Amino acid sequence: MATKQSAKIRSIRLICVPIITILLLLDSTGFSQTKVQLTSSKNNVSVNSIIDDTAHVRVRTSKGHSVKKLSADDFLVTRGNDTAEILSCTSTTSSSTSDLAITFILDNSGSMFHSYDSLTKYLDIFIDSLPSGFIANAMTFDNIERKRTYDGTRRENLFIGSSEFTDDKQLLKNFWHSYDSIRTDLTPLYEEIIKGLERIIDRRKAGDSLRHEVVIVVTDGEDNASSTSIEQLAQLASVMPITLFTVNFRSEPDGRLYWLSRKTQGDIYEAGNLKELQESLNNLRKDISYSYKLVFRFPFRGAAGAH
Repeated sequence: MATKQSAKIRSIRLICVPIITILLLLDSTGFSQTKVQLTSSKNNVSVNSIIDDTAHVRVRTSKGHSVKKLSADDFLVTRGNDTAEILSCTSTTSSSTSDLAITFILDNSGSMFHSYDSLTKYLDIFIDSLPSGFIANAMTFDNIERKRTYDGTRRENLFIGSSEFTDDKQLLKNFWHSYDSIRTDLTPLYEEIIKGLERIIDRRKAGDSLRHEVVIVVTDGEDNASSTSIEQLAQLASVMPITLFTVNFRSEPDGRLYWLSRKTQGDIYEAGNLKELQESLNNLRKDISYSYKLVFRFPFRGAAGAH
């Protein structure tokens, strides 16, 4: 087995995904995030860790869903002129999520009165079921400016509340549960999303720019209060490395949000009742945490050889 930092892996090539070929170039020895160059835009590939002779790789479709049922034959690991033998390839949802940053955009308008407290319980399960490493920010509507960090809108007594990014699961729970009995008359959904994107921009400018940005919007209706248009929102989203998922609860899907989700290589989930809402969130949680654990071995070159 290689010692840490001795096996300088030059590339991992995903070679047998149907129809397309993806090339993954690594610029580090595996103790930090790696830069990725793809030969195809149909699938997205990222490496969340490489330590010694083990790599954790995520492969996603153009709709942000994980690619299932890959095997060792679908990957090629090389170092210089050497090709590694892949000893095992196993799928998992329990590897570190240190490559993920999640933004929860929650609709707590009046129409969610009888459902929001159930939503927060499902979100508790969501983050408790995710492996450690991720950071998250949660955002809601508010009719009172409870903190100076809350954003105002052009409507009187209508604000956007934010937990701010944290890796503390209990802080996230405390934030969204504090809104279990707070509802707003209006739904400034687009404005809430754009404020969420601005929080992402600020965090990345501060140096935390290597995580995969997942934005999860949970809503039961259309925007009816934002000064921001969907076109303005799309302009900002199109230049940001985000994947936006919309969970549409108990109403007809907002076609504009669906369009925005697809534009960011995300997707929309439809939930007609609370059970389906819980199932949708559970499926989404599995999707964003799904990865392949590759264990490999390079040929031994003798005491003087690189290994």
